[in-house]
Amino acid sequence: MALLTRSRRVPITEFRNDYYQTRLEHQDAFHTPPSTAASTTPTAPPDPPRAPVVPPLRPQDVDVRGGVAAPPVNPAIWRDSNMAKLHEAEANMSQGERLRKENERVCAETRRLTSAHQQEVERRLRDRREDVVFWRQELADRYTTLDKDATDLKVLRDRLTKALKEYEEPLRVALECIEIRRGRVGVEDVEDEAATALRQEVDEIRECRTALQRALHDTLQQVRRVLSCRYHVERDVTDKGAAVAVEEVTSELGSARGGSLEVRPKQALDPSPVPVDSWREVSESLLARADQEHRLAMQVLSVAEDLLVGVGRQLATRWEATNHALVARVDASRNAKTQLEEKHAEVVQEERALERSLQEVEEEVEAKREPLALAQARLDARMARPNMERTRDEVEAALLSEVEELERSLRRLGFSVDHTKDQLLDLRRIKDALEHDINLKAKTVLLDEVKVLSLREKVKIETY
Repeated sequence: MALLTRSRRVPITEFRNDYYQTRLEHQDAFHTPPSTAASTTPTAPPDPPRAPVVPPLRPQDVDVRGGVAAPPVNPAIWRDSNMAKLHEAEANMSQGERLRKENERVCAETRRLTSAHQQEVERRLRDRREDVVFWRQELADRYTTLDKDATDLKVLRDRLTKALKEYEEPLRVALECIEIRRGRVGVEDVEDEAATALRQEVDEIRECRTALQRALHDTLQQVRRVLSCRYHVERDVTDKGAAVAVEEVTSELGSARGGSLEVRPKQALDPSPVPVDSWREVSESLLARADQEHRLAMQVLSVAEDLLVGVGRQLATRWEATNHALVARVDASRNAKTQLEEKHAEVVQEERALERSLQEVEEEVEAKREPLALAQARLDARMARPNMERTRDEVEAALLSEVEELERSLRRLGFSVDHTKDQLLDLRRIKDALEHDINLKAKTVLLDEVKVLSLREKVKIETY
């Protein structure tokens, strides 16, 4: 009992040493890793021996007679236990304050990092959206250009097809004109300027149609290329429009705060398969292809336009030149026919005059036969004079002279009759030849003027 009632004083220095020793141990345990805490903790001097810790009062320690046994705890131990609890509470409070400050710092830092990341994502999202919008606008402009090129090429295709179809008629007419002019016969079947012009016309029409067919083939090829490029550009524009819509929706998700979005425990996403460089290369290649197809379309349009205008003018000029040659040939044939007809009229007139002259000569021959017969009859009659009466008198001489003169006149008239008949035969031969030539020229004029020129008048060479 004397030991239990004796009080033990604890010096203030011992209390302070115990308090700060406990705080240093807690600080070292908080800041030092577990692996090095035992090696870095300084060794404190051993405390003076204390009384053993008294266990708490148990029910069996109570006196059965109702009395309570005296506590077997030393007051110094009680004070030490109390101070230890105070020291432990102080250390926990200090550690809690440090942890609270650390949590505030961590929260502030995470808020700053989150805000920075969100701003960076918003900036990159805005830049990405602007980039996609830029490329979509560029491709949309190329799509508009390609669509216009496709429309122009289709119009050109229709014009070339129409020109090829329409230029079949001039070729058919030219060949038919050549076939018609083969109906000329005799001297009229001549290689004139009209025949040469028709052959040159046929050659030029065929060459022009060949050039138009090549231009049509190039146009059809370019139409297919432009439509293919326009399809790919349109699809890429559509994809980029959808991407812009997705990016806008993604941007609008940034304003969806307040618990409208849920956090997934683990988000496993496959990485996007297309790198940005490949995406940009595809867009650049589409732009380059669109520009190239546009340049080719402009070249095809320019060449075909010049070809259509040139072919139209060339064929129109050649057609007019051939018509001019045919008209000149018709005029020459008509003039020749007119001259032949005039000469034929003169021959006919001369034939009639010569026939009248022949008739007069023949009448004159008949008229000379009677005087000759009379003179001969008189000579025969005078032969009946007897003897010396048959003198060669002036009468006999006159009769002989008359007979001789009449015979000479008959010979001359007979020669004139024969010569006149021969001349009549020549005139009639010439007349028949003139009539034949006139008929040939009339037929030639009929072929060239009535058939060929009237057939060619229905054809109009236009520029398509």
